[in-house]
Amino acid sequence: MLSFFYLLIMSLFAGILNGIVGMAALTLYPVLLSLGISPVAANATITISQSGSGVGTLLSSLKELRQHWQQAIWIAVLNTAAGVVGALLLIHSSNADFKKVVPVFILIAAIMILLPKKAKQQGQKSAFVRFISWAGICLVGLYIGYFGAGSGLLMIAVLSRALNEKYATYNAIRNFATFLNNGVAGILFAFTMPVHWAVIPVLLIGLFAGGYIGPIVVRHVPQDKIERYVGIFALLLSAVLAWQAYF
Repeated sequence: MLSFFYLLIMSLFAGILNGIVGMAALTLYPVLLSLGISPVAANATITISQSGSGVGTLLSSLKELRQHWQQAIWIAVLNTAAGVVGALLLIHSSNADFKKVVPVFILIAAIMILLPKKAKQQGQKSAFVRFISWAGICLVGLYIGYFGAGSGLLMIAVLSRALNEKYATYNAIRNFATFLNNGVAGILFAFTMPVHWAVIPVLLIGLFAGGYIGPIVVRHVPQDKIERYVGIFALLLSAVLAWQAYF
C-alpha cells in the first residue's frame, strides 16, 4: 500500500513536470530503480506509462495547438521517426549506464534556452539555421526513443530556436510530439523489452492527472519569465545530476 501511494504521488508530480518541461522519465527513473526494477525494464515501463501523461497534456494543450496543427504534425512525425530508430537501438543494446550522459545533454539544453535569441521571423532564417533546427528535432527524437531522460528540456531548447512562438505554444507542440514518439516506442517496447506491468496502472493514473495540470500551469505563468525559469532549472538539474554521476 505504501508503494502504491509513493508511485501515485511521484507519477502525479512527474506528470505535472512533464506538462511544463518534459521531466517524467528523469523523475520516475530513480523511483522505479528504488523499487528494485532493473534499469532497462524501468526505462521501458516509463515509456509505456507516459501515454497517460501524453493524453493529459494533449487534452490540456488543445487551446495552444488550435492554430498550429500542421506545424505540430510535421515536427511530431519527424521526431517520432527518429524515435523509432532510437527504440530499435535500445532493443539491441545491453548498455543501461545512462547516468554520465544525461547531465551533459541537460547542460546543453540549458545553454540553448538561456542564450539570447534574435527577433527574426521564421522565413528570414538562413537555410543552415533551419537545417540545424530540424536536425536537432531528429536527434532529440532518437534520444527519446533510446532513453528519454531530460528529453523534454532538449526538445524545448531546440523548439525555442526553431520556432518564433511563445513558450506555451512550442511547449504544446513538444507535448504532442513526445506523446506520439513515446506511443510508438511504447508499442515496440511492449513486445520486445522487459516491462514491469504491475506498476503501469498506477503510473497511468498519476501521469494523466499531472499531465493535464502541467499546461494549465504554463498558461498562467508570465511568458517572458517561464523560459528563463526553465533554463535556470535545467542548469541546476545538470549540476545535481553531474554530481551524482561523477562524484
